[in-house]
Amino acid sequence: MTKAHDAGDESILRAFVNHAREISITPDHGGMEAAKLLISDAVGVGLAGSTTHESQMILAAVRTWGAGDEAHAWAGGTRLPAALAAMVNGHQMHTLEFDAIHEPSVVHPMTVVFPTTLAFMERAGKSGEKFTGRDLIRAVIVGVDIAAGLGVVTHTPLRFFRPATAGALGAVAAITSATRASIEQAEAAMGVVYSQVAGTMQPHTEGAQVLALQIGFNARAAINAWDLALAGFRGPKKIFDGKYGYFGVIEEAGDPQALVAQLGKVWEVERTSIKPFPSGRATHAALDGVLQLQLEHQFTIDDVLEVVAHVPPMVKGLVGRLPTIDMQVGTARLCLAYLIPNALIDETITLHSYSEERLRNPKIIEAAQRVSVVADSNPNPNAFDPQTIVVKLKNGTQHSITLPASLGSPSKPMNQNQLAEKFARNLEAAGKSEVHDRLTELLNNLEHLDDVSRLIELL
Repeated sequence: MTKAHDAGDESILRAFVNHAREISITPDHGGMEAAKLLISDAVGVGLAGSTTHESQMILAAVRTWGAGDEAHAWAGGTRLPAALAAMVNGHQMHTLEFDAIHEPSVVHPMTVVFPTTLAFMERAGKSGEKFTGRDLIRAVIVGVDIAAGLGVVTHTPLRFFRPATAGALGAVAAITSATRASIEQAEAAMGVVYSQVAGTMQPHTEGAQVLALQIGFNARAAINAWDLALAGFRGPKKIFDGKYGYFGVIEEAGDPQALVAQLGKVWEVERTSIKPFPSGRATHAALDGVLQLQLEHQFTIDDVLEVVAHVPPMVKGLVGRLPTIDMQVGTARLCLAYLIPNALIDETITLHSYSEERLRNPKIIEAAQRVSVVADSNPNPNAFDPQTIVVKLKNGTQHSITLPASLGSPSKPMNQNQLAEKFARNLEAAGKSEVHDRLTELLNNLEHLDDVSRLIELL
């Protein structure tokens, strides 16, 4: 249950706002390098997300909602009002299931925070306001602290789509950090955005197209909330610990005071994982395990009799669904039984794993029927790991591996070559290979960038 808040204490909302306004980023700040890696990853993933059919449908719709020249849709260049650009780019960030994830919180902490912050900075830049690379880094560190932190101190499983709901609050915190806005305006914006947070787990359960757009809805809400607060509009203040606050409605139980206690002491960017595969994070330990076993024992998909994945209950609930021949892409990205045969064929998972040829391939679907996902007794409702993978071969042999952490996590990070390859492939998918070298140079030296608009214009 949510801990009561003592009236004499500094409010939880005020603590979050002060953290956003007062944080200082020095060259030796623990989160700087982690934030730079997350920003580089977000750029590549967000650009690649422009290629999906869903992204094109969203662009077609938002073009009818009003013209604007404040910010642009990444990769395509369509000029839009800032709130709509944030919505489009937020969707692009999540549509491929390739965006970074903070596993302890079950939050994709960059996915609302980053496109919202860039859309805000792009609009401000057109009015002559300049933000530096260090401003962007600071905003990301703060936004991730709040978005991920809200999940860390939650004590119950997901029911609302936490990456979207927590992300909206993190995005407003990020803008607060970038602008060093007044306490009154920042608190007002947080209250207004809380009144708009939206997104449930039902689209995830169904693999519905709108799942990733829930990220976009909350990115748009963050910009709108900021503008309303700037105009003098005010929202509620007890948005975390009130009777109908975040931990009374959006989450069923949590301890926001615990988050207040860790602000400035724990940097959540350092605890965020970068994805090696474009699929639900809950699939990654099993995929990594199967690929390690294949490399060690040199078997092919045709040699496999059965694969059994022993996973935490949350993982079973998220990706333990059954594959079908008419399965849509959104479902396939969250279907471990579909992904394991693809991994055994290609020795990885790529964007090609979701082509029509693969989705409708009877051999893939048949092989997927031989994959079982079994829930273990892990008591943590938010646990991704450990996972144990057992591969039984037709020749009677059996191989198994237990993974305490997934590839890409802070305890098992991707190496520089893997990160560079992911970035290059994402730019290639988006048709942006010609800016690869310039983007890489800017991102590697982001803390020295004098004007973020130089980065934004390459997206």
